[in-house]
Amino acid sequence: RPLFGKRVLLTRPRDQADRTASMLRDEGADPIVIPTIEIVAPVDFTPLDRALAELETYAWVAFTSENGVHRTWDRLTSSGKDARAFGRSKFAAIGPGSAAALKEHGLTADVVAKESHGEGLAQTLLDAMGSTRGRVLVLRAKEAREVLPEILRAAGCVVDVVTVYETKPALGAQSIATLLLDGAIDAITLTSASTVTSLCAALGERAPVLLAKTRVVSIGPITTAAAEALGVRVDGTATPHTLEGLIQALMEVFSTK
Repeated sequence: RPLFGKRVLLTRPRDQADRTASMLRDEGADPIVIPTIEIVAPVDFTPLDRALAELETYAWVAFTSENGVHRTWDRLTSSGKDARAFGRSKFAAIGPGSAAALKEHGLTADVVAKESHGEGLAQTLLDAMGSTRGRVLVLRAKEAREVLPEILRAAGCVVDVVTVYETKPALGAQSIATLLLDGAIDAITLTSASTVTSLCAALGERAPVLLAKTRVVSIGPITTAAAEALGVRVDGTATPHTLEGLIQALMEVFSTK
């Protein structure tokens, strides 16, 4: 199998790493799960609760991650509501992962961004709206780029941005330094800009040197840019920007180097 015997570090939150680990095992790899971030509830639920109480007033509800979908649904159902609360609102997903997460809750994405980043979702939304500029609710992490709401507002949309969850550095990420120094990792997968930031914070100023000891593969251009901005060499970037694309990019890195 193409990744036989390769020790691949997964930096995703532990509860999200199972599927990726299974995909890696199918290709012969030995996955090692050490999260660099944790997903936590927002400090204040008031803005989210207010938005969920007014869902019918939005023409579009945009999700920028799988976490955003699941956390929104959890909060919605904990208040005794269900999918009917969305009324006639349409759903926009930043990528196939978010669209699949919606499907898990019986919801169907009306549009899925062709390019899995804020710019791509903004353009997909504007194309779907046509000449009508409706009210848009963006449900996302606290730590996120502002490009999506900025593009939509510049095009004439009324946009509300609401925090559904926050990310914080995971304890134990410092152990990655020992594994890198010992040559115990053949590759590291990066699945978001926040995983990059937390990983480099855990490794300290040695991060670029330590990560140069292994292969680094990113899920997309935004994550790659975050890594390169911190001096980290990225050996491969997934296309498409999905877990399947990430595994394919990993295989390509090992087949060419």
